[in-house]
Amino acid sequence: MKLILFIVRLILSIRYKVTLKWVENLKHNWPILVLPNHVALVDPRILIAFLWKYIIASPVASEKYYKLPVLKQAMNLVWAVPIWEMTAWASAEDVKKVFTSIVEWLKEWKNILIYPSGQIYRQNFESIKWKQSAYFIANNMPENTKVIWLRQRWLWGSIWSKAWDNGETTFIKAYIQSIKFTFANLLFFVPKRDVNIEIFDITKEINENKTKSLNEFNKFLEDFYNVEPLEELRYIPHYFFYNDVKDKKEPSIITGSEKELNITNNYDLSQIPEDVKVKINEKISIIKWIDKTKIDDNSKLILDLFFDSLDAAEIKSFVQANFPWASNPPITDLKTVWDLYVMAVWKSKSYEKLKECEWGKQNAIVTNLFEKINNRKYKTILDL
Repeated sequence: MKLILFIVRLILSIRYKVTLKWVENLKHNWPILVLPNHVALVDPRILIAFLWKYIIASPVASEKYYKLPVLKQAMNLVWAVPIWEMTAWASAEDVKKVFTSIVEWLKEWKNILIYPSGQIYRQNFESIKWKQSAYFIANNMPENTKVIWLRQRWLWGSIWSKAWDNGETTFIKAYIQSIKFTFANLLFFVPKRDVNIEIFDITKEINENKTKSLNEFNKFLEDFYNVEPLEELRYIPHYFFYNDVKDKKEPSIITGSEKELNITNNYDLSQIPEDVKVKINEKISIIKWIDKTKIDDNSKLILDLFFDSLDAAEIKSFVQANFPWASNPPITDLKTVWDLYVMAVWKSKSYEKLKECEWGKQNAIVTNLFEKINNRKYKTILDL
């Protein structure tokens, strides 16, 4: 295993110049929980390969990536812990089972590496506002668990990051491109990208903050990750003989970023029945344990009410189950409370104003068709 990871480090070193700071914080005789920020899809490989000299930590990986050919074999080598992708119908009990299994690994004195954000950067800073994993694990882990905080820098702008093309480059595509770049540069002349990894022991701080609310706990983690200066956008050329990123610019809007979440639809809600609003707001107050007076029509589900994926799935399921004419938009389209109102009355498309029902026009067309048939101008509707 050491030989394999040594080879992996050599391969990664072709492109990345990795610097680790304060590795002495990894020393411990009991289980360690490692909480890194997640800048790009490549950083798990960098972390595992370069930390292995100091600590053996099993990464928590999504089944989506765990099942990929080649990648699965690599994850088995480092004893990765696969967790299933949460669907729109995931229940609270299902989610709890996933987090509980991770806690059980810690109780068996195994080190765990998990990303609190659960996703790669959508902007040049970490956002954990609606995530539950680190909070649940911190409140249920063995008392002697050591918690390590890792901050990775300078991967924002890599082909493995959202800053490259808003995530249109898949893992397999980026992997193939990396091989192409390596051979195009004759192996030894690949331009280097610096990667800096800072290692801190935050066991004391975690234990102090885990008794607070989920939102306060996540804010504490974000403050650690997002120390100024924030992640710098760096497009590093992929060829020693040609600057292929000279004129490249960051995507104006990255899907899932806070900037994108702030872009919402504007609706005329005058036609939404008041009982629809009341019923949905009451459910939101139950889900988030907040007073109904704190819920406005334009309250943003994630940014203002701190909805996580499970909350979003629950409220969508509630609307569909309680309003016969409810539409079925993607969860990612549900950004505000008014999106839920509009969903409830089958109007989830983006438009300025709710249109009046057009059944009258449709009935007139049908009536006209049958009048033509009765007048024997046509034999059947198919002849019209």
